[in-house]
Amino acid sequence: MNDTLNVPIISRGRVIMPSAGDSVVFKGRGGADFCSPDPHKHIHDLVLGDTAKLADLHQTSMANIIDFLVEFGKRLRLDDNPWLQQSFELALQAGGLAEPILRGVYDNLPHMFDPNMLTGLADKTIGLPYLDGWVPGEGKYANVRIRAIGTRQLHITAGNVPVVAGLTIIRAALTKSDVLIKAPSNDPLTSNALARTMIELDANHPVTKHLAVAYWKGGDETMDSQIIRTTRIDKITAWGGMSSVKHIQKFLSPGNDLTALNPKYSMSMIGRETFESEEAMDEAAIGLATISGFFNQTACANTRIVYVESATDEESLDKIVALGRKMVAAYAKLPAVLSTSAAAPNKELEAEMETASMEDDFFHVEGDTINGGFVLSKFPDRVDFYDKLDNRVVNFVPVASLQDVVKWCNDTTQTVGIYPETLRAQWLDTFALAGVQRLVPLRGGDPLQIYSDMHHMPPGVPHDGIEPMRRSVRWVIDMGPPQHAASLHMAA
Repeated sequence: MNDTLNVPIISRGRVIMPSAGDSVVFKGRGGADFCSPDPHKHIHDLVLGDTAKLADLHQTSMANIIDFLVEFGKRLRLDDNPWLQQSFELALQAGGLAEPILRGVYDNLPHMFDPNMLTGLADKTIGLPYLDGWVPGEGKYANVRIRAIGTRQLHITAGNVPVVAGLTIIRAALTKSDVLIKAPSNDPLTSNALARTMIELDANHPVTKHLAVAYWKGGDETMDSQIIRTTRIDKITAWGGMSSVKHIQKFLSPGNDLTALNPKYSMSMIGRETFESEEAMDEAAIGLATISGFFNQTACANTRIVYVESATDEESLDKIVALGRKMVAAYAKLPAVLSTSAAAPNKELEAEMETASMEDDFFHVEGDTINGGFVLSKFPDRVDFYDKLDNRVVNFVPVASLQDVVKWCNDTTQTVGIYPETLRAQWLDTFALAGVQRLVPLRGGDPLQIYSDMHHMPPGVPHDGIEPMRRSVRWVIDMGPPQHAASLHMAA
């Protein structure tokens, strides 16, 4: 146990360390084992229970909350924060991101707490007046007032990108909600480190007093059945695989509202105009390398399938192969903060690639899962293992018309890269109706600028086709006596 990292339970301003008779060793991913207090013994430390206990946060002004979050954000510099340094080292072992990429992710944490971004996020999604008080209607409806009320929340977070921990804390605080964060096994410490930093800033601030963090094993029915009760939890946000979401659904009852941020699949669309010049192919290849390669293809927004407007004759397929080779060559030139060669091969995916390469009438395969590669379907359909594509490996699929791609789109289709931009006006509404949630540009030729253009959005935009913060509050209506009724009474 001496070689095992101690990870405490955080309970609303308190740090509960593992101790003799109260400790469990959990198997983290990548061999990053850790020891924590037995969560079964701390149910009442994890859940708020009585909704009246939300009154302190309910009565705290949004200006105060935002100021507190801004000060909190200033303490999230990796070089200055020992808790984050510890979580960073563990995430390197347990997560799937290389050191330069993970460092870039951690370096972005303070920027998430920019005051203008926080204010815009709360005001755009909910409205600051609705969070701070009762907002009356206009004219004859002045007697009808509406307010957004904070809730008791459980967030089952994902560990593929550590910013999820910061985003979860922001969303809970800006909705004046109590939140229990269930940390993931591949990032068991980031949310914990953030909570401990917040305690050091002010253990008695209402935001701190309504933040709890713990880890328990996924599928632990005892824990889930004890926590997911209408007397303890109002809103649940689940980031995770379909099996995780289905498991949580077993415990839901009327009064528990589930927001499932389940895995998404992203793709790119390449128009036939791309092959009219070498310059266009080069530009498209850099765009594809960026959107498929950033964070080493661990994010939902990474392209895994590239639909190419093309015939399937040998000459046309050769052009797609040339585009694929340019893309793989571009991987090697991506900044290390965005993408690197993989530390280890993905053996399952390489087995699939090897099998596909043997079927050369149907597929063309190049590259590997260390430096990146591609599988070209020689017919208009994606590979059976499209959901296993990883380590900067994509599937090119030729289609006679991009209209044919609609059949593969649904509410799990998150981000679509487009090249050239002339495609946007033609296909925007078609793909929006099909379920696509975000369309982004691939043009430009500069990976950092392309990445920025994909991710630089105003505060309060939808997430995966929904507005999670708006769903995280309860909307309450207060109907006082109508003005005209009072007038009639006086006249009588």
